[in-house]
Amino acid sequence: MSSSGVVEARPGAAPAAIAFGPFRYDPTLREISDDRGPVRVGSRALQLLAVLLEQPGRLYSRDELVARVWPHTVVEETSLRVHISALRKVLGDGVDGSRYIANVPGRGYAFVGETRSSPDHVGGQRAVPPSGTEWATTVSPAAQPLPPRLTRPIGREQTIVQIAELLARERLVSVVGAGGMGKTTVALAVAEGLSRRFADGACLVELSHLSDPALVAAELGQAQGLIVSPGDSLAVLEASLRGKQMLFVLDNCEHVIDAAATLVNRLMRTCPGVHFLATSREPLEIEAEWVFKLPPLALPAADEPLDLQDLLAYPAIQLFVERAQANCDSFELTDMHAAAVRQLCGFLDGIPLAIELAAARVDSLGVQGLLRRLENAFELLTRGRRTALSRHRTLQAVMDWSYDLLSDSERLVLQRLSVFRGAFDLDGAVAIAASAELSRQRIIEDVLSLSAKSLIMHDSADDARLLHRLLFITRLYAEKRLAASDDAPAVHRRHATFIVEGLQRAREAGASMSQYHWSPALGSSIADVRAAIEWALIEERDLGLGIQLTAFAKRTYCDVGMVEEYLRYIEIALTKLPRAGVDREALELPLRVAAAFMMGYVPEGSWHYPAVFSRVRQLLGTLGSDDERIEALFGMSTTSYGQGDYRLSLACCQEIRQLATGRFEPLSIAISDRISALCLHSLGDHDAAEPLAWRVIAFNGARVGRQFLSEVPFGVSMRVQLARIQWLRGDFGPAWGTLAEALDGSANAHVFARCQVLGMAAVPMAIWRGDAALADQWIQELRGLSERKGLAYWLAYAQAFSRALAGDAILPGSAVDAAMAGCPPLGDMVATIRASRPPAATQARVDQGAVGWCAPEVMRLVALDEHRDAPGSAAARLQQALQLAGKQRAKFWMLRIALSMAAMATDNGAVPGALAALRSLLSSIDDGSAVPELVAARTLLKSVT
Repeated sequence: MSSSGVVEARPGAAPAAIAFGPFRYDPTLREISDDRGPVRVGSRALQLLAVLLEQPGRLYSRDELVARVWPHTVVEETSLRVHISALRKVLGDGVDGSRYIANVPGRGYAFVGETRSSPDHVGGQRAVPPSGTEWATTVSPAAQPLPPRLTRPIGREQTIVQIAELLARERLVSVVGAGGMGKTTVALAVAEGLSRRFADGACLVELSHLSDPALVAAELGQAQGLIVSPGDSLAVLEASLRGKQMLFVLDNCEHVIDAAATLVNRLMRTCPGVHFLATSREPLEIEAEWVFKLPPLALPAADEPLDLQDLLAYPAIQLFVERAQANCDSFELTDMHAAAVRQLCGFLDGIPLAIELAAARVDSLGVQGLLRRLENAFELLTRGRRTALSRHRTLQAVMDWSYDLLSDSERLVLQRLSVFRGAFDLDGAVAIAASAELSRQRIIEDVLSLSAKSLIMHDSADDARLLHRLLFITRLYAEKRLAASDDAPAVHRRHATFIVEGLQRAREAGASMSQYHWSPALGSSIADVRAAIEWALIEERDLGLGIQLTAFAKRTYCDVGMVEEYLRYIEIALTKLPRAGVDREALELPLRVAAAFMMGYVPEGSWHYPAVFSRVRQLLGTLGSDDERIEALFGMSTTSYGQGDYRLSLACCQEIRQLATGRFEPLSIAISDRISALCLHSLGDHDAAEPLAWRVIAFNGARVGRQFLSEVPFGVSMRVQLARIQWLRGDFGPAWGTLAEALDGSANAHVFARCQVLGMAAVPMAIWRGDAALADQWIQELRGLSERKGLAYWLAYAQAFSRALAGDAILPGSAVDAAMAGCPPLGDMVATIRASRPPAATQARVDQGAVGWCAPEVMRLVALDEHRDAPGSAAARLQQALQLAGKQRAKFWMLRIALSMAAMATDNGAVPGALAALRSLLSSIDDGSAVPELVAARTLLKSVT
């Protein structure tokens, strides 16, 4: 007998008899008896009992029992049930509360009665356990070893180190996370690394197969080689573990969480050398527990530009590629499907199991096919490993396991919250989930409980609010449950109503105009806005509500820069408006105003905005408050500017000034002065534009409605204009410094701000400066931003810049030519960075006075093209261009014109005069830099001298 009071079987000794209830089973004699003597039982039933008693509490599968009792024989399942039934009848199972054999439907059988060893003799004497001592028989002389690792944990190296460090100083660490997050893999890797630090090693206690919480202690005992009764077994475990130094990995605690917590709590107090590493979908919530929330595998940010090597540095991508190659040896990550792999892993939220199941389908569906079918993930991702736990073989099984452990109210709350596509707070959860059977307090408690159980994740907003969200797989599962319920329509309606009310509140909320800055949080609700519009408008579940949603979503869509999508929704809403059964014109006005704003962001907007503006003014004749009128004029002025109609934009600004009184007075500066500065510079009146720009930069702002905000910070948009003005005046150094300030200001701003700096100043100024490498770098940045955000307007700029930088011709009818025709400002800009004659449309704009800032350069290029056939006319045009540039104080254009005049002078004998003019101009702007025109002028004058 050991000093601990636990009697252990000696090696080589005959197996001890096992007593349970009034029965005694003797494995040597192979008989079962009670106080009256041997009990008659069939041989197969007795063999089944022998197997079940090998490890009481363990669940034996049907296949395992059949293989042990009927080896090499095909047996119907009914035969197993018949013999189990006979055995139960002999034992009186279920009579007077006795319970010996438990059946877990579909999984197997376990012996659940309290057992005790009953050896006849120990050392020649009949063994009698001391009073108060239980007998326990070792199944094996040592604890079960950790299972060997077959695959490496990808992307968890730092996590494993962190958990190991925690266990070095704490005795209980719980690794908590959603199903399929890889908790077991991480825990086993940690235990493997720490096992040598524990004198008695580390062992795995797998709890997933237990259906009875009362068997948790027995399972832990079996893991270290003890057969203990599933009843009062804690004393036995304490006696065995009190002097040991061990690490137990308690895997999959969530379905027996209370029993696991009770057991660990007691052993922590009585066995000081024992440490525990638990894995669960929720914490044990006992004293001394340290919870480690296992996050998904790291993913690249949606907007982060990455090449293949950078992409493969992210663990989620690594795992997908490795598992795809394991299933299809020809798979290789290439540029062709890199974006799809990235998007797929993003949709799957970096959950390792989901990624593995998806990768297993690459050979049959391909990456694009997987991505297209992801909404059917539960039917698609079913190809798990055969050796995996049954609940890890399919996504459906993973989610069923978690869902079955929830209370009725938690299931209801989870279903209803599945309508959210993005993050939500507790007030949002209550608004969507509330009903007669669910009170506010009940919903809040259930949300917090679902968070603890890893079915709802935590997000944080910019203002430090705690937000919640459902992972994609969780949402998809709960959404299917909701769709099968009767209250799905009501829940979707509450969601759509909640979103439209939120949009209205956001519209009315004040914000400081000059301090406006973009952050990802502003666009966090776009997925919910889209989902609500799809349900109400596209599916026509509530047209009136859908049209309201569309009309009020302008600011949200501007925040995220999704112009094309929003314009599509506006078009659909206008088409369906007559069938909405609501006040048509009252809803048409905000839709038209929204369209007026968005037309400025598409390259072909110049062909459509006049009709939109006309209808807006028609509606404003009978509808609209002052703030609605200002908003409409604001939209028309920005779109007019974006499409190169600067005089119309100035007229709208003047109308805003007339309306901007009282609380709207700040808009006179924030809108009218700002947009006027842009237009005046574009018309070539730089002297009038400059003071307005500085006035706007100095504006401290005021709190106004969000509908009057600009995505581009005032300091950024004004410095873009000032940098161009300074460059045109020949102040090249200051101009480059102002550009640097604009670039810095746009680094973390809205995508529109960054694109405006790159497209309107950085790229053209780099080309004017002669820095092709830097220009190309900025062109690629502009292209990447516009492609990722679907900004066709700025993509057209990037494409045109690329052709101009490469010296490629822009052929009539090409995509770039069409973009320049549909977006006149692009044609204006391209004319200043190419050495060829501008298109007729650009010339016409200059001749009509529609654009002025580039007019001297356009006139110079036309004159150069005319010089061979009409030298007199060309010289006269150059003189006109020089006079216009002088009026604008645009010395950069004057320098280009003077160089052209000097070149022409060799043909007409006017070289001295031309050179004198060039020398005078150069002396006023030469800062010693390598601007190509300065270098050319110096070289020419030096050669003549």
